[in-house]
Amino acid sequence: MGNKVIVSSKLDGAVLAILPKFIGDAINTLPALALLKQLYPTQRVCILIRPHLAELFTRAAHYGLEIILDDRHSRNKHQGLYGMASQLKHQNFALAVLFRGSLTDALLARLAGIKNVIGYAQNARRPLLSHAFKLNLCHHYIYRYCKLVNDAHGRPFTHFSTPKLIANESKLTLSKQGKNVALYLGGKVKGTRYYPQKLALQVIQHVSTIQNINIFLLGDQSEQAEMEALAAQSISKGITICNLAGSMSLAELVDNIGAMDAVISIDSGPMHIAAACEVPCVAIVGHGTSPWSLVAPKTRKLIALTHQSMSLSEVDMIQDIEPARIYHSLLELMRDQHTNQS
Repeated sequence: MGNKVIVSSKLDGAVLAILPKFIGDAINTLPALALLKQLYPTQRVCILIRPHLAELFTRAAHYGLEIILDDRHSRNKHQGLYGMASQLKHQNFALAVLFRGSLTDALLARLAGIKNVIGYAQNARRPLLSHAFKLNLCHHYIYRYCKLVNDAHGRPFTHFSTPKLIANESKLTLSKQGKNVALYLGGKVKGTRYYPQKLALQVIQHVSTIQNINIFLLGDQSEQAEMEALAAQSISKGITICNLAGSMSLAELVDNIGAMDAVISIDSGPMHIAAACEVPCVAIVGHGTSPWSLVAPKTRKLIALTHQSMSLSEVDMIQDIEPARIYHSLLELMRDQHTNQS
């Protein structure tokens, strides 16, 4: 099918964007969604998202997006492809932008009766797209999403903005005189991105030497037991630490990260949240699920520590990034932040 330019002034109906399922990827669609809002300022721009992401987008309300839960992935209200398509069909969507490479999402848009369906020609879905584009696998994820919107509309934009989340006030007890630092080092569920607990403990020991420091551990429910063990080891060494793993909603995670003076994180959702909240972050980059150059947050408030490991084990690669190196990068970030605020 051809790549006929969509004329926004003639579009009669709402706009639907189908988002990725992971936190970092979803955050990276925000610049492209901002472009859609500029193109269609008077239309409804809706995002179809998995239920677990709904709270994240309460902190992106400034984008003016309408949230639709993708009940194909709901635990309590599961419905199939046809049921979801029927629900969408009643909302008069004139355009769908597919930010995932899924064949099923393209079929969903067609079953929903959406005439204009924009997406990358991958996974045998080209016949289902009215505007199909070739994916350049070397493009950064944010660039991919923005380029998809821009190219389909005749390239009216020359630049895009960085993702932005606005945190609400945190309910944590924070240090007003010293510094507040959150650490997300992952659990074994993170596979090759997991920073081993023995090294994580050394990072905490280094960070604890900073005067008037408050240290917080982050993690989801699957990592709760591991973070409890890490917190217990820290306390046994006389370190005061607050373990938040498994105790927060996704919205609260944004609020708590937004309240920090700095974050140390593996390549994962909390890193992208910190960048979107403009919180300085030290990123520990092992062997990720995507090449680092494709997912690196577009912010100057980040120091990315990549490995130079010669190990043939992907799991062991991240161990090349030494705790002392992480600590000194944190100090550098905090110094820069203090200088910029002065």
